[in-house]
Parts: sequence; C-alpha cells; structure tokens
Amino acid sequence: MDYIQITDQDRQAMLAEIGASSVEELYRSLPPEYRLHGDLKLPAAKSELELKRELDELARANRPAAAGRCFLGGGAYDHFIPTVVDALTAKGEFVTAYTPYQAEASQGSLQAFFEFQTQVCRLTGLDVANASMYEGATACAEAVMLALNATGKRRVLVAATIHPDYLAVIRTYLSDLPAKLIELPATGDRITDATLRQHLDGDTACVVVQSPNVFGLIEDWSTLFAAAHEQEGTLAVAVYNPIACGLLKKPGDCGADVAAAEGQPLGIPMQFGGPYLGLFAARQKLMRRMPGRLVGQSVDKQGRRGFCLTLQTREQHIRGAKATSNICTNQGLLALRATVYLSAMGPQGLKQVAEQCWHKAHHAAKQIAALPGYKLSHCGEFFHEFLLDCPVDAKKLIDAGRPLGILPGLAADRMGIGKANQLLIAVTENRTAEDIEALVSLLRDTR
Repeated sequence: MDYIQITDQDRQAMLAEIGASSVEELYRSLPPEYRLHGDLKLPAAKSELELKRELDELARANRPAAAGRCFLGGGAYDHFIPTVVDALTAKGEFVTAYTPYQAEASQGSLQAFFEFQTQVCRLTGLDVANASMYEGATACAEAVMLALNATGKRRVLVAATIHPDYLAVIRTYLSDLPAKLIELPATGDRITDATLRQHLDGDTACVVVQSPNVFGLIEDWSTLFAAAHEQEGTLAVAVYNPIACGLLKKPGDCGADVAAAEGQPLGIPMQFGGPYLGLFAARQKLMRRMPGRLVGQSVDKQGRRGFCLTLQTREQHIRGAKATSNICTNQGLLALRATVYLSAMGPQGLKQVAEQCWHKAHHAAKQIAALPGYKLSHCGEFFHEFLLDCPVDAKKLIDAGRPLGILPGLAADRMGIGKANQLLIAVTENRTAEDIEALVSLLRDTR
C-alpha cells in the first residue's frame, strides 16, 4: 500500500478542525504519567529517495515461502492464485479494512457474500453457509458451540487427529462452560469406528473429525458419522480441506451436519500466518443457530433482484443466552478472494488442482520412501500431505534446506504431533518435478 506522509500544514489544519491549538493540547486530558516526555531518539530524517532505498534493502531480506521450493503445510499451503483474484479484489469498491454492516453495505458487496455462501454450500454439499468467519480454528470451535446449543447435551468428542491448534481453540471456548471435552484416541493415526462407539453416549452433543487429518490421512467420515447419528440428536462435525473437496467426497455426502474449514487455500496467500478465512456450513434445520451473518436474496417492489442481511444470530439481535455467538463480523475481503478464486476455477478447475495435489504428493512420497533410512510414518490413504520418519532430526533437514531455497516441511515435534525425527511434508499443484527432485536430493544428502 502506498504511503504519503502529512505535512505540517496538514497537521495544523487537522488540529484546527477539531478545535485544538497544538498536539500538546490535544493530549492534555491524558495523565502525565502515561505520556512520553523528552526526546524519542528517532534517527535523522531521510529524503524519500533515501527512505525508499532503505526499505527496499530491508524487503530484500525477506524470504517468502512462495519464492522458493515450499513444502510447508500443517494448515497453510502454497497454492497457485490466478491473477484475476488480485485484479478484482484490489478494486476500490472492495478494498477496506472494515467489513460494512447492513446500513453501509453496497448491493455489490452483499451479492459477493451471497455468491460466497452459495459456493461454500456447493463445496460442502450442505444446505446453508454463513458469510464467513475469522479462520478455520474459530469456525471449528463455533461448530462445537452450535452443537451444544442445538442439542442441549454436554459432551463433545473430538478426534485426537485434529490439528492441535484447532483443539486448543475448542478447549479455550469450552473452558468456562458446563461442557466436557473428550479426545478420541487414534489407532494408526486415524479414528476407528470401535473407538468412537466406545465413547459415545446419550449426552454426546457432537463428534468432530478432521479429514484429511493433521497427518494428511483420509478419515472414514461416512462410517464415523453414521455411528454418531445412532445416538439421537448427536451432530456430526466435519473439518475439511476445501481443495480436497474437488476430489474426495463432500462432508454433506458423508453425513456431516456441520462443516468447518480454513479457506486460505482458496486464493489467499500464506501471508505470515494470517489473516485467513473461516468457512462454515450446516444443514437447514440448524440455520437459525448458525453464528455470524447470512446474506439472503429477494426482490424489491419493482421485481428487481436484491440482497440483504437475512440473519444475524449474535447477542445484539437475540436476547441473552439465546445468542449463538458473539462473533459479529466476517472476513469480507478474504471471502471475496475465495469467491473470485472459486468462480475462476469452476468445478473442473478445482478438481484438476486437487488431482495434481494428490498425484504430486504421492509421487514425492514414493521417491522419498525409497531413500535409505526414510519411510512414511503411516500406511493409510493421504491427500497431499504426509508424515515422514527421517534418519536425522527434522530441524537439521530444515536448516540444510534454507540456504538452498528449499522449505522441506514442518518439524512434527514443533507442531506437537510427533517426534523430533518426523517431518510433515505438503505437496501442492505449485510444485514441479524439479522441485520434488530437489527435495529428494536434499533429504538424501543430509546426514
């Protein structure tokens, strides 16, 4: 974003407009002990040319993941972003740090959110989606809150194979509530039907299962959710990867009542870990308990198509404890990016992206597993991410890859999902055969 500093004349005009003669007078109401006094020890002023050179030099020290051979995953992925996404979302009509409320929202913005909701419904196979949430972990926790409120039950079963950050957010949400969180232990890094049935009872509000899970493995949603529904009223919550929906069965088709996801793969850069985009969808019977905002479509008196905020289930609109959530806004600009991305890709394009991720990941896994001392940590089906047992510490491999411009993956112990010698590797459609060969060479040569 361009920045042009204000002049002394601009500053005086601003002070005059608000009725202050000086900056000192402006801050006079602040107690002296909370104000800075004396010289701030700022460096000498620079010309615009000098400043630009210094900033460019600092920028060159950055090493963005996408600029190298990136095999990072664990919830944020280096996917291809079509140019049209940046071109349309950078238009002045959309760019704002603030998500407008109903009275301020243009028909264009509301239509974009409506299209976003429609696309999320098609992606998940569910009936209704909201106009986005903060990010995936929050969306997952809000799904648990919905289940507690909708069922009146108190037990929450969460697969131990869910991303640990998601589990931590759920735990925080429930910390002051009369609810009990139970982790479902994994067998071979997946959740079995027998394990689920062992923990299910009549007070189970929901079962939360992520697929592909944190290890990249595909869970058996259909069997697990069918077991969950044997308990009357228990809801099935799917945590999904939106790119995987282009190839694998949709959450709704597997029996999910609620689906939550991280929308970062849909046209959003990795951008230092956020901000990201939460996706949330549910069956129609749960619509009035959904958090956030729902944009609806109608017609005006002249029969023209129009859009409005149809439902806002937060505490300002529903009295007291009947409110589903205190989330009152959304990630509007990022939801727009996802909308443009999905529109540009279309169903066939999304399928091709998912297929490339699948085939490239399996090709890389086969090449790596053939190296002496390396083997896959699991034997189940995976999508585009897999856990690797290494003959050396994962940190050593990561350090060795840095000067070569290779980010070989994430250390499992740093994520809290494995041992020091385990590496979580993700392969997206952005990775070429040369990239994969470079990764294989790095792993082979590092001892």
